Parts: sequence; C-alpha cells; structure tokens
Amino acid sequence: MKSTSVILILLFLISCGKNADKQAFTAEENNSVAPYDTIAIDSFSQGAISVDIARKIKMSSLKYQDSLKQVKLKNEEEQLLKKAKEEKLAAENKVKTDLDKAKASSASPKTDLPINQ
Repeated sequence: MKSTSVILILLFLISCGKNADKQAFTAEENNSVAPYDTIAIDSFSQGAISVDIARKIKMSSLKYQDSLKQVKLKNEEEQLLKKAKEEKLAAENKVKTDLDKAKASSASPKTDLPINQ
C-alpha cells in the first residue's frame, strides 16, 4: 500500500509541474490581427446614423416616393368606384320609388264623385 501511495504522490507532483507557463507563453505568441474591423460603432460615435436621419433618407428615395404615388392613385380609384356605386344605387332606388308611386296611384280607385246612398 505504501508503494501505491508513493507512486500516486509522485505522479501528482509531476503532473502539477510548471509546464502550464510554457503553454500560456506560446498562446500569446500566436496573436494576430483580425482581417476585419472589430471597432464597435455606437450611437454616439462619428460614423453612426441616427434613426431620424435614416428615415429621412428612406423617405427621400425615388422608390419610396413612387410607392406613395401608387398608393395615392389606388385610393383615388377606390373612392371613384365607391362614388359610382353609390350613385348607381341611388338611381335604382329612385326608379323603384317612382314605380311604387305609380303602382300605388293606379291601384287606388279614382273617386272624384261622392258616393250617395
């Protein structure tokens, strides 16, 4: 048992040597500069664009302006169709009321003379 414990203690001492310092040093030697820019740009830095400015740029673009024109034209067409539909319904209702009046006047008896009994 003594021999086993001595062997284990020796292995422990050997494994806990100063080899870790050499590995850390070699890791530091392998540092290199990244091939891309790693500088963070926040909202207060010189290269950042505020949300309002980005919105103004988007609104001034031709594509955005054209889409606004298309939406406006579509709304106008829908209003014209709605107005024409309402006028058509109004004309149909007028014709129906005129027919109802004509039927009512023809169905009622015309008695200009008083009935005497």
